[in-house]
Amino acid sequence: MKIIIDATYSPSGGALTQVINMVEEFNSIKGIELVIYSKESNKEIFSKFSNEIIISRMAGISIFSRIFWCQFILPLYLLKSKGSILFCPGNFSPIFSPIKTVVWIGTIGPFFKDFYSGFPLFDKLKLYANKFLMIASSKTADAVIFESFFTKKMFVDQYDFLEKKGHVINIGLDDYFTYRQTNKITLDQKLKNLIGETKFILCVSHLYPYKNMINLLDSFKDVIDQFGDSINLVVAGSMDYDSYNNRILKHIDKLKLNNNVILLGIVDKRELKYLYYNCDFLVFPSPYENFAYTLVEAMSCGTAIACSNTTAMPESCKDAAVYFNPLDKVDITNKMLLVLTNRMLKEALSQKSLLRIKELPSFGEATNMTYNIMKSITK
Repeated sequence: MKIIIDATYSPSGGALTQVINMVEEFNSIKGIELVIYSKESNKEIFSKFSNEIIISRMAGISIFSRIFWCQFILPLYLLKSKGSILFCPGNFSPIFSPIKTVVWIGTIGPFFKDFYSGFPLFDKLKLYANKFLMIASSKTADAVIFESFFTKKMFVDQYDFLEKKGHVINIGLDDYFTYRQTNKITLDQKLKNLIGETKFILCVSHLYPYKNMINLLDSFKDVIDQFGDSINLVVAGSMDYDSYNNRILKHIDKLKLNNNVILLGIVDKRELKYLYYNCDFLVFPSPYENFAYTLVEAMSCGTAIACSNTTAMPESCKDAAVYFNPLDKVDITNKMLLVLTNRMLKEALSQKSLLRIKELPSFGEATNMTYNIMKSITK
């Protein structure tokens, strides 16, 4: 089977881990030939593989040039490719494809009105375009893979999606974070100095406007007022929006939390694993997630979790988390205090994380499930 992968999107975080592992797993399956379409900035991601890599300069200019390339240029290449199937792991596929197509939908934020608040106008346009193309792709692709039953049901109920074309595959489990690989993780001195010796609550989140950081800061201030300032909040994730970053910094200053909130920015996997193992617990306040890879990583490390009760979060963690309403600051505060002050609860959540993670597929299993879907539609 000749599989053509459209990798011209911009994978990051869990999506990046996913595509690298899936390419590696596809390459281990006998009888598969892979051809990868990539943009220049993604070339390094796939350089370690021996697959044919075709670079599209147009797809790398902007999201709109990528859309044009995907919808009009890629189908022309496919006509000549003699490919068996096109796999699009970046949320949308060509609406008119000359070969069988499987699309993986990994985001749901653009389907919620409040998600757009705080984004600059141009980014809002990109999100609207992404939403439109996800809906169109779901109708025209031969198979659609969702990361959660929540998302599949949303497409069926609200967007007239043909249910039998939909498949649910949870995000693959990264062995790097698994608990059996504990514990001897060392940090460079700079990061050690930033974190200090004070115990900390961890939040792993890119600082995007929808991630609900302002509510989290307000709630953390209440935690400090009630628990005392012997606890810090450590936030690990990219800081891509200057105006939003400034708003967060001003809010930290306003709440007088400068000594208790530590913004690390992007950290590597080794540092992230250290944070999961050594935090008091993970707090995850985002209201809009499909199958959040942060939660999968945390559960892999046996981390206790307090997170939002919205979208697919309860499906992701099941009973391995304490849940709160992300729009209710009092509820966030109370649930953080509950985990912080109840040692038996925290230990129980940690054990439930390790049990829950055993129910999720490895990347190898997720890739094989994807391959079986491909085989079923190319018979």
